[in-house]
Amino acid sequence: MKSFFQALNKPIEAFRSENKWAAWGLVAITILINTVFEPLLRAFSQTGNYEIKVFHMLITTASGICTYITISVLFWFTAKCLGSKTNISTFIATWGLTYFPTLFCSLIVAFTEVYFYVFWNSIIWGMVFNILFVGILLWKTILYVIYLREIAELRGGRMISAFIIIGIFIILLAMANGYIGLKTPIL
Repeated sequence: MKSFFQALNKPIEAFRSENKWAAWGLVAITILINTVFEPLLRAFSQTGNYEIKVFHMLITTASGICTYITISVLFWFTAKCLGSKTNISTFIATWGLTYFPTLFCSLIVAFTEVYFYVFWNSIIWGMVFNILFVGILLWKTILYVIYLREIAELRGGRMISAFIIIGIFIILLAMANGYIGLKTPIL
């Protein structure tokens, strides 16, 4: 539990300690919220004929894991091309420490997707959720920059280049995640 709080409160120290258990724990929880919890929440909240598609859960879970590994490898490859000396296992072991915003976003999306009618046509709830999602996006972006600086050890123009290149890959992977049915991208 201490590792989770360290990743939440002191991301630089968490990146430096390379706590694989905390990183993979955050990734696993995020993937399970997206692929298992949300469909189960939807099934138990609706009366009628909503069916739980176990095969779809397995496909999206595998896709979430593949997306995590893909983005980690893309981080490593881009950083390597820009002069980083950090090895690939460090990228794979630490990117998950940036998943607190993704985890929170997954929970919020799961509940609002299932119980959306509560928030329909409400200006106040719309503003609250817009502010919340913008805050989560900013939080993730800050962690992204810290990650490039601390793990990839990039500075200046190289860090900006990596930010832009990896940003393009993030957009493409987010679109692919949406296409396969992951409501919150596993990025």
